[in-house]
Amino acid sequence: MIVSNIRKTAEGRGIENANQLKDALNISPTLASRLWRGEFSQIGMVTLDRLCRELKCQPGQLFRFVAGQRKR
Repeated sequence: MIVSNIRKTAEGRGIENANQLKDALNISPTLASRLWRGEFSQIGMVTLDRLCRELKCQPGQLFRFVAGQRKR
């Protein structure tokens, strides 16, 4: 299963909540909230690009693979 590290990475860069993430990425409140909570099943390339640019990271820092687990 792929697990999101977006919140952890954002917090490490000084973004403290979904609203700050929304403002930093110029995305909708709904998308920001889902990204913050890790409750999404796919992510667009434009959004991924914005995350990497704003958080100054590589895509691999935003996600991790956990073997043997499946999403419910």
